[in-house]
Amino acid sequence: MSSSPYSDEDRKVDFNPLLLASGNRKSAFLPYKPTNTVLTNLQRGNTEASIPSEICLNFHEKTGQGEITEEQVRAEKSVDLPDSNQYTPLHWACYYGQLSSAQILINCGADVNRQAIDMVTPLVLAAAGGHHEIVRLLLQKGATVNHMDVIGNTALMYAAAGNHPHTCNELLNKGANFTDTNEDGETAYSLAVKQQANLSQAVLENYISTLLMS
Repeated sequence: MSSSPYSDEDRKVDFNPLLLASGNRKSAFLPYKPTNTVLTNLQRGNTEASIPSEICLNFHEKTGQGEITEEQVRAEKSVDLPDSNQYTPLHWACYYGQLSSAQILINCGADVNRQAIDMVTPLVLAAAGGHHEIVRLLLQKGATVNHMDVIGNTALMYAAAGNHPHTCNELLNKGANFTDTNEDGETAYSLAVKQQANLSQAVLENYISTLLMS
């Protein structure tokens, strides 16, 4: 899926939201941590001879690449088949911003509230990546907007800290609670300020101002 010049994906910062908690409590946030692998090379458009002529990706990886069809999904043992970290294909689609894959999986019955390791849901991954169209889809299909992960972070906190204003708007419009706090007592707004996420900070300020004036 290509992103427009004004999409949240283009505003990403080097930020791993599941490392916000103080101390040693950290989480395996990434369903797939890129290294020098076939999948990473494909993402970079690398077609050097060192890559095998026949590349075999598993179903989760194909989902992350946006290379699945409804027929392939229905041929799988389960639409919510987890990987070693309990991430389902929908988690992968949401992390990599593959809207078409997410739509196909949901149409085939994927659980939009399925929790992987550390209580991570597809919405958390989509929000953290600024994939606001996927966030909108998940919310339309019943994703729990104020779900908290193992350290108490919500999708809005991830979107705010990652400086994803469109994603913040999608979440706020569907009832995201901007006063929720995580284990460190941080809110979406305080995280935006701490991360110097000016765009999402402005969205939250405008939202709060509107509430106060209504």
